[in-house]
This record gives sequence, structure tokens and C-alpha cells, in this order.
Amino acid sequence: MRYWIWLPLACWPLVGMADDAALAQVMRALAAVPAVEATFREEKTLAVLDAPLVATGVLYYRAPDFLRKRTLRPQAEDYEADGHWLTVETPDAGRRQFDLNGYPQLRPFVEAIRAAQAGDQAALERYYQLEFQGTSAAWSLRLTPRAADAQRYVAAIVLRGRNGRIDSMETLEPNGDRGLMTITPR
Repeated sequence: MRYWIWLPLACWPLVGMADDAALAQVMRALAAVPAVEATFREEKTLAVLDAPLVATGVLYYRAPDFLRKRTLRPQAEDYEADGHWLTVETPDAGRRQFDLNGYPQLRPFVEAIRAAQAGDQAALERYYQLEFQGTSAAWSLRLTPRAADAQRYVAAIVLRGRNGRIDSMETLEPNGDRGLMTITPR
């Protein structure tokens, strides 16, 4: 009878190995997707506001490192990451370009979704501690920033999806504010 007490503890390392295998399977499925075009709905809940801010638009991804987020409503904005360049266009500030190599505080945010969609686990692990749950059929991947400067802006990013598709991205901020982007393939 005493042996049954130790059995769960002896099997505990196998759970981690199963998660590692499922994560590897999801990364392979994501990497196999050459391009994505999807609509998004993003809700930002801020403590200082009575109602969430809602934005809608279109996401584009092309392997290996092109990502574009076009916000259509409530105000047109365009964010495009291509290689190590980030181009931001807003009605107020116009068009600006940033070399991500010179802005280490921006790169983790870009890589959260771009490297995930590329199935690039090594790039994700450069910037985040990864916590995977689920199976390839239904999974979540929690990204916790490694760098202290990134931790000031984001506590965690949680990606949820199915197979080779990201369905949502939730951003949790240290002050309790959060954003939830739901992604629907076109």
C-alpha cells in the first residue's frame, strides 16, 4: 500500500515530457503555416476606464518574419514588422520606422506573436519563460518575460490555439490592466 503513495511522485517528470512533446508538435504545426490572413477584435480593459477599449482590424503573417496588424476601427493604425524593422503609422504621428535591434524593449512584444506563429521556440525562449498546457488539438502557451525592462510593461502573454492556429492573445500587465485579442481566420 505504501508504494501507491510514491507512484504519483515517480510519474511527475513524465507530465513535463508530455508537455514538451505536445509543445514541439504545436511548434511544428505553426511552422508549417506559410501565411495567415485573419480578422481580429481586441479589447483592452484598463483600471482608469469604465468600459473596455475595443479595436478591430486585420492581421497578416508571412513566414518567416513578416507580421502586419492593421487596425481599422475605431481609428486607422498600421504596425508592420518585417525582419528587424518595425514600421508604425498612425494619423497623429504619421509614419515612423524603428530598427528592432536598437529598441530591445519593443522586440519581445513583436516576437511574442511573430515567433509563435513561425513556430520558432528558440526565439520565444530568448525573450520568455514558456509554460505550455494542453494538447495540439487545444493548447495554451504562457509567455513570461525574462528581461526586467519588459517585465515593467507586461506580466505575461497567453496565447491560445488549436493545432497550427493561434485563436487568441491575452496580454496581462503588472498593474492589472489586460488586453484580449481574438483572431479569426479569413
